[in-house]
Amino acid sequence: MISKPLAKTLNWRSALARSALAGAGLAQAATETVGQVSLLIGEAWVVHGDGSRQALKRGASIQVGDRIETSANGHVHVRFIDNGAVSVRPDSVLEVQAYRYAAQQPLLNEVRLKVEQGTSRSISGAATEVDKNRFRLNTPIAAIGVRGTDFIVQTDRTGMRATVSDGAIVVGALGAGCQANALGPCGGKDARLLSAEMGRLMVEVKPGDQMAHVVPAAGAALASAAYNAEERVAARTAAESAARVAGILAARPRDVDTAAAIGSDMNVVTALALASVDLPELNRAGDFNSQLVWGRYSIARDPNDKLSAPYSIASLGRHITVGDESIGLFRANDPTNPSGQLPASLTTKVDFRLTRAAVTYEGNGVSEAATVNGARLSLDFANRTFATALALSSPAGGKTEFRMAGDVRSDGTFAVQDSTQKIAGAVSLDAKEAGYMFERGVVGGLFKGRTLWGR
Repeated sequence: MISKPLAKTLNWRSALARSALAGAGLAQAATETVGQVSLLIGEAWVVHGDGSRQALKRGASIQVGDRIETSANGHVHVRFIDNGAVSVRPDSVLEVQAYRYAAQQPLLNEVRLKVEQGTSRSISGAATEVDKNRFRLNTPIAAIGVRGTDFIVQTDRTGMRATVSDGAIVVGALGAGCQANALGPCGGKDARLLSAEMGRLMVEVKPGDQMAHVVPAAGAALASAAYNAEERVAARTAAESAARVAGILAARPRDVDTAAAIGSDMNVVTALALASVDLPELNRAGDFNSQLVWGRYSIARDPNDKLSAPYSIASLGRHITVGDESIGLFRANDPTNPSGQLPASLTTKVDFRLTRAAVTYEGNGVSEAATVNGARLSLDFANRTFATALALSSPAGGKTEFRMAGDVRSDGTFAVQDSTQKIAGAVSLDAKEAGYMFERGVVGGLFKGRTLWGR
């Protein structure tokens, strides 16, 4: 139940929004601007839906599809067209997935936000005043619907936590009965309501949870958005550093790896027929439900990379396989296979289909997106070998082919290099997914990229 003071606040906000923002629905349709940066401290960026990235400034416009990324010292406030607001705290990522406000047609309103990592405070506006089922805020593992106006959510690899300053929220774990693309709170017995009147409590969802839990708040840390920030940053930095080192070591070819690439395996890969790539847009966001996810160690993506997720997301329920200084391939943990080794019963030969790729050509001062025109990946699990080929092209780099082969290690990873090219990757332990990073040197430049494959 909404308190009388809260109701008065909502009525006042509604009157202000409708008088100051009359015709906001028309303005939105004409300009596609749904919000504006009202406060900026430190460094922050906006990544638009087309992949372009800009440093944020106070007064900058925010559009649907924009992703706001803050640095370790960055703090951003956004005021939306319905007088709603969000605060994006340091080292956080928030995406505006949908924002529609029509003052005269409230049942058509829609607000959908996503906190990919970090901490954010949300104050709902006039768009959800009539029907609060028109609002949704998602995290990688949980969904939040509102029954009030003001709450704080924090998400990282250990889970999601939320507290309420005014009103109430309903939190559910994402899953079959709670879809990320829906609006409003998730229903059912597994969802939990938390109101400001319940005192010093918070809602928590940990990786793997099927339901949300109301638990004592972790001191004043979450409510103040600090959440023991120094310890949290230090722990995350240590975990990232350990993952980076382990990935780099696994990506280095061993003596046996290098030897396997010279001889019969290369005869196999040379004969591989390149299948035409039938997906027009390979460079797109990875599927968080997949077993293999590319995770980057910086918040900001490379301009030519739409594939990777932040480390805090990619590492949820996953461990590092191979990587380099900037990125790693994370594979889902399998509690039925704690050794992390390929099953001895896996003896099939599998041809994989390329599902995603982010490829760049660099040379002579040029850095540009490259295209994959043909692809092939074959794994022979009986002999523990792989063979792969890619047809690559870019305006400055021209056309070339990347072809490599070698042994697959017992843990499902592989790494091979020769004088002009190298590869490092991994296969899921059920042999349904694969991924690898590669480099292909050409005269005057270098093609490099990351791939994901499925069956």
